[in-house]
Amino acid sequence: MQAIITSTHPASLYVINGTRPHVIRPRRVRALRFQAGVRTVFAARVNHPGNAANNFLASAMREAL
Repeated sequence: MQAIITSTHPASLYVINGTRPHVIRPRRVRALRFQAGVRTVFAARVNHPGNAANNFLASAMREAL
């Protein structure tokens, strides 16, 4: 049996391989805006903790077999 599974979404590699901790800064505005619970928060930069790898394509192929 042979299978080819692809994903063309630009964020796929970041999900599959994970990301290191990194700083997020605004590009076109002076501050980032996001919700923290019910509060609206503004920040000039945010320390993102990174994401764990999630190889969903390999998992889907194993499940299909």
